Amino acid sequence: MNQRLTGKSPANRDMKQKSIIWQISDGKRGHENQSRGLIEAIARIQPAEVITLEIETCHASWSQALLGKFPPADSLSKPDLIIGTGSRTHSTILAAGRASGASTIVIMAPPRGLAWCFSLCIIPEHDSRTGSNIVTTKGAMNLIQANEAKKSSRGLILVGGPSQHHEWDSAKLLEQIDALLAASPGTEWTATTSRRTPAETTASLIKENCEQFKLVPCEDTDADWLPVQLSSAACAWVTEDSVSMIYEALSSGAKVGLLPVPRKKQTSRVLKGVDQLKSEKAILPFDPNDCDLANFLARPKLNEAERVAKIVAERLLSV
Repeated sequence: MNQRLTGKSPANRDMKQKSIIWQISDGKRGHENQSRGLIEAIARIQPAEVITLEIETCHASWSQALLGKFPPADSLSKPDLIIGTGSRTHSTILAAGRASGASTIVIMAPPRGLAWCFSLCIIPEHDSRTGSNIVTTKGAMNLIQANEAKKSSRGLILVGGPSQHHEWDSAKLLEQIDALLAASPGTEWTATTSRRTPAETTASLIKENCEQFKLVPCEDTDADWLPVQLSSAACAWVTEDSVSMIYEALSSGAKVGLLPVPRKKQTSRVLKGVDQLKSEKAILPFDPNDCDLANFLARPKLNEAERVAKIVAERLLSV
């Protein structure tokens, strides 16, 4: 059950034991996917009632966090867990936790001096954090669940754009896609873009549309589009800048290839994580002479949300 905050929690609750989870949301889709991925995995272990509190209307200041003041708590079912992703949620998570006495979970690294304030911190391993309340993950958790019923003839191409860590080369990308199409004539490819994709790249990809290749711009998709596509695709090529989509594709059980994008610098914590995936042979780096993922023996699929949910249940819930 999921309820957006309206001022009161549900009056009639299932008599079956369930956890009450408050999700503190900043409204960003990427952050929402991480929180919801973990929450839904927890709910598969133990039934859960989820109350989502938007910080636009329920934001708590740092002074409220320090004093343990959170007025919305007075009208809501007492939570077992409070979960949020992103720096804008930190003060609200802490205020809600202190006001309710519930365990608090922050996803993504909080400032080093604040990590001890949370019951658990779920942090990507490339951030190199350690501590008794820190659980590291390979990349970001997400909503994707693996589906064994893959269609061998279905493939995805996930296109990003210029970012903090990457430049962009539209012409090079089109060359790479042409090589992929030539290497896998029996595969039907569906591509999509991101909010960062330059307009000229999108226009060029639209011109590529043919029987074997179809572009669905991100503006024409909703939050369910990518999970649905990944559930059936046997393989996926992702541009290197689109780190979250790399981990989503790996979580789906698809074979994953990496399309190189010019880097602004040779390494960073994020790039180190991508390079580690390559060295572990979890993803296939693009090679114009060998880019058929059908022959790639990928490592077992990721299932980080499920793994972390079990840790949460063991440490913080009576399961």
